Amino acid sequence: MKVNIVSTKLIKPCSPTPQSLRNHKISFMDNLNPPMNVGVILLYDNSISPKYPKQTTTHFQESLSKILPQFYPLAGRYIKKDHSVDCDDSGAEFVEAQVADDVTLSDVILASERDLKLLNDYFLPPKFHQVDESPTDPLLSIRITRFKCGGLVVSVSVSHRIFDASSVGTFLAVWSNANKNPGMVGSIKIRPSFDTPPEFFSGSYISRGDPIKTCWDPNIVVKRFSFHKEAITRLRSKLRLPENSRVRVVSAVIAEAMIGVDRAKHSGKSRACLIAQAVNMRGRTFPPLPKHSCQNWVILSPTRCMIPNTVVGNNNNNNIQELVDILGDGLEKTVYDCAEIFSPTGRDVKSIIMEPLVNVRGKSMGGEVNVFAFSDWSKFGFYEADFGWGKPVGAGIGAFSRPNIIVLMDSKENGGLEAWVHLNRSDMPYFEKNDQIKLYAT
Repeated sequence: MKVNIVSTKLIKPCSPTPQSLRNHKISFMDNLNPPMNVGVILLYDNSISPKYPKQTTTHFQESLSKILPQFYPLAGRYIKKDHSVDCDDSGAEFVEAQVADDVTLSDVILASERDLKLLNDYFLPPKFHQVDESPTDPLLSIRITRFKCGGLVVSVSVSHRIFDASSVGTFLAVWSNANKNPGMVGSIKIRPSFDTPPEFFSGSYISRGDPIKTCWDPNIVVKRFSFHKEAITRLRSKLRLPENSRVRVVSAVIAEAMIGVDRAKHSGKSRACLIAQAVNMRGRTFPPLPKHSCQNWVILSPTRCMIPNTVVGNNNNNNIQELVDILGDGLEKTVYDCAEIFSPTGRDVKSIIMEPLVNVRGKSMGGEVNVFAFSDWSKFGFYEADFGWGKPVGAGIGAFSRPNIIVLMDSKENGGLEAWVHLNRSDMPYFEKNDQIKLYAT
């Protein structure tokens, strides 16, 4: 497939950012993130009776300009030495591209079902894995790619210094609504918030520790595994509590497979493992953070577990039940910690945030423990983003530059889940051969 860049320009907010908001300080939580981008790729079929056939690149640019005043840090530039964003309205990068040959959107969906590389190579901004190269680098990059068949791909890439996946979901909801209903931008009910409690600016900024590799590693492969609604229902029926969330039961199946991969690599012996769940803090603090608070509001929930060597990989539902319980207990403890964050008698904010992070990083670097992480993006509405042609017919993510990461998303079908699994290339065959993966995932 050949994709040509048609144009690249900067889109500025339709109205200037007030001087009082010019300097946007990032919190110590934002500073903990490695220099990387968060990316989402949405695929649309505009070939059959498009409702808004005259929507052009200019239309996308105008709607983006109209909403950028609400997302004013995204049009600014990061000042590394000050740990802040200069909200100078320099603008967001907007790239227009065209698929040059007769490859169709359906071809791309079929080819990318099990390998994320195609989506990343052709539809993300070229510098997705190159961060902090210049102080003039945009914090937000948009890419619109058109197919001759009428299909369209919209990709969004945002610096992880200021946004997490939930924030990207808020941005997409506002932008897609503004693009679909250009005369009703002011009536959109979602109101992004960039207010940060003072507790998150106290003291000195915390070092990230050892540098984290952010460029793309060709030894990593990322594949999608779909868990349909019916498969999740069957899985729930075999557990003690069928009301367990779909995210938890799917995570348990994947965790069992990840433990099996580690066992296969270590002569049939399972190491102790540490499962890290990324927990959205919004709605879990007291008082609650706004649902559409836009920055990094994520805390890690690390849980140590050990599955006996004799049962791993034997299609044993007891493993799944045990992992469901373990993941639930870990999440319950972290939710309790979140509720303490703003309590005057609770623990220090930084200790609540930092202790699990230091634990996970230390175990990961030590190599004696099998460490893998889950990030749940299933409630961020990516499959709901309608720019005027209906909902996406497919979706993908910007791949992470490290293995042993699993990102969960809603699927196109109601009630299903998609899991983007990051593994070393040599490990993926072990994962795919797992009995539970073959039984419940497609």
